[in-house]
Amino acid sequence: MRQIVLFLLGLAVAQASVTVTRTSSNELHPSAMEMEVQLPSSNKKVRIPLNKTQDFENVPVTVTENGLSMTFSARQIHHPSHAHYRDIESKSVISVRHVNGKRRISGHVMHEGTSYFLEPLGDADHQVTMNALNPHDLAKKVNVARDIESRKKRQTNTASTNYKVEIYLLIDSRVWSAFKSIYSTDSAALTELHFYYTHILNGIDTSYRNIGSPSISVSCIGMTISKTLADDKWMAGEDTEGSNILSAMKNYIVGKTADHFMAFTRMDITGGGSSSVCGMAYVGGVCRNIRVSINEDQGLQSWGTAAHELAHNLGSHHDASGNTCSSGAKNLMSPSGGMYNLANVANSYRFSSCSVSYMSAYLNSLGSTNCMTSDQGSRLSELTSNTREGTRLTLDQVCRFFQPNGPGKFYLTTDTFNNPASICAMIYCASSTGGGTSVSGLRAPVGTPCGNKKSCNWNGECSADESAPAADDSCFWGDSWSNCADWKMYIEKGWTSCTDSAKEGCCRSLATLC
Repeated sequence: MRQIVLFLLGLAVAQASVTVTRTSSNELHPSAMEMEVQLPSSNKKVRIPLNKTQDFENVPVTVTENGLSMTFSARQIHHPSHAHYRDIESKSVISVRHVNGKRRISGHVMHEGTSYFLEPLGDADHQVTMNALNPHDLAKKVNVARDIESRKKRQTNTASTNYKVEIYLLIDSRVWSAFKSIYSTDSAALTELHFYYTHILNGIDTSYRNIGSPSISVSCIGMTISKTLADDKWMAGEDTEGSNILSAMKNYIVGKTADHFMAFTRMDITGGGSSSVCGMAYVGGVCRNIRVSINEDQGLQSWGTAAHELAHNLGSHHDASGNTCSSGAKNLMSPSGGMYNLANVANSYRFSSCSVSYMSAYLNSLGSTNCMTSDQGSRLSELTSNTREGTRLTLDQVCRFFQPNGPGKFYLTTDTFNNPASICAMIYCASSTGGGTSVSGLRAPVGTPCGNKKSCNWNGECSADESAPAADDSCFWGDSWSNCADWKMYIEKGWTSCTDSAKEGCCRSLATLC
């Protein structure tokens, strides 16, 4: 069992200025900007160019609770005040949120081989920490579950091919509980969870884009979040043994599409009985039935562990493990983190030549089975036809998902009653105090009927849909009066006649009588 020991130590901490000095436009989130950072323990200020990355807001997010699942676009939980930036060359990755008109910046930047971590303090200040140790932010060992048998290497040129590893994220209930304990509502917890994992994914992608040749990038094609332990179908129940979790994941992904399934948990993973494990992966599993990894979620710097485990799944072994690369160089695949110094800390953000060779050889060995040369994951355009949660979820169930402590009832407003198509953009849920309340970003899921032969699509529009049921638009919501059964009986017996108000209030019950 190979192991890697990862430690983090902040050598210098200072309250310092972090200022955006130049932007490409006056937009809230410009496509490019320059950030000035005051380095700790000195008056030196450095400027770092940054480019905006695309949030994974065009991918499906599935939330499961007590066996019931709901799938929607990540754009519904993306907050407009959030954005993510990076500079691939310097390996700097930051996340920005606007609070009270000010930018709050977190992440890490690299300058002249030194790593600095940024985090906001109060309303305007930032803390800048200089680190001389591994950026993984983990004081644990990472075990490789097992090696895959060696393969015959084909002599092909990988330099001309762009490989994109499509990752599917699996977030267990322990992670969800951690976010829910901080944020009061489910919608707020989902928004912050999206912000958090976008940062982690940007860190992973940046480390791989720095390889150069072969050209490897990482993208997210979907995400499943479970709210209860019973919904953690990819986990091994309460079993903390990493190898057993990987086996459970291997069974879970059968029939599912992604180049790699990456799970995060707040469980204390063990390996061979040792609790010092924080991640596991099969060596050489991407594009195969063992394309899985499990990672302990321990903060924004978890991207380091995740990048390390993904490299194992891409065929890489540790440095100095049957190769000539020095473990003392402290690259991402170093077998032990130990103490870092300013001369080698930059290496902990990049792969050694041996790691690159391992991954290149694995990519070549896949031949025609290489799944990273084309898009495999489901895009929203494809999901329109095969993921239609609105055909099986009621609006009451949708409200239950986002307000688990509330009545779990859809609230029909006058505007919605008059315009059913509006549910595709916004729905209201009943409040515990009576009346209705809106939930930011909450709308009817794809496939929800919104008119005659119409349903909600991924763009929040009510559009024509031949698979949607026929409906009378003038009586879409059915009877609005509670005594329509009585009215029907009275009219059938000739005791009263149809009135305009009765026809409107009991439009469904009296449809064949009036």
